[in-house]
Amino acid sequence: MKTIFLATAIILAPAGVALAADLGEGSPVAAYDWSGLYAGVHFGHAAGKSDLFVAGAGFGGTDVNVPLDPSGFIGGVHIGANHELANRFVLGAEADLAYSNVDGLGTFTGAGALLKGELKWSGSARLRAGYAFDRTLPYITAGVAAAKYEVSVITSSPGGEIPVHDETHLGWTVGAGVEHAFTDRWVARVEYRYSDFGGKDISVPLLGPGTIANVDLKTHDVRAGLSYKF
Repeated sequence: MKTIFLATAIILAPAGVALAADLGEGSPVAAYDWSGLYAGVHFGHAAGKSDLFVAGAGFGGTDVNVPLDPSGFIGGVHIGANHELANRFVLGAEADLAYSNVDGLGTFTGAGALLKGELKWSGSARLRAGYAFDRTLPYITAGVAAAKYEVSVITSSPGGEIPVHDETHLGWTVGAGVEHAFTDRWVARVEYRYSDFGGKDISVPLLGPGTIANVDLKTHDVRAGLSYKF
């Protein structure tokens, strides 16, 4: 009898080990794939640095800088595509457009005027590169950027504001962020961007013809967003 039990145990042992292994290990889980098209929305805060420079200013030949420094809320949309390489590096391209409530005031003391700088909208076309930790993707980004910027003189007349500059600035942007895929389709992000939109020559009628003046614009943006991966 003992011999029969021993022989039965020897025969059944491999099957038991195999069954235990199957139950313990389970099916392997595939890593998240970042490749594909996506689109989404974002919002955040922009802090700008803008100076209206007037050469000579007609006041004893002294140059004048009037800081406008607009800041406020931004919100918009973005669309892009990623391609994940075999080594888990992710390369991509993205475009975005943001409308804003970003403005600032400055006092032109010598001319007795109050100036207002207002960022109407901004956008960019950028390349991205990151490294995937499964569903988490830290990345860097850089590219070209554009912004519609308006500068006005605030008066007490019925007109209220007199535009002296209303043009599209073209420059560059660079930033970094991190994305996390909460599901296979929905991806959240946080991103910081620095943008330099350069300077433009402007005309300031209240200083008379021939006055040399220009205005520049730079912004620091912090944005949060949500994307849908197709």
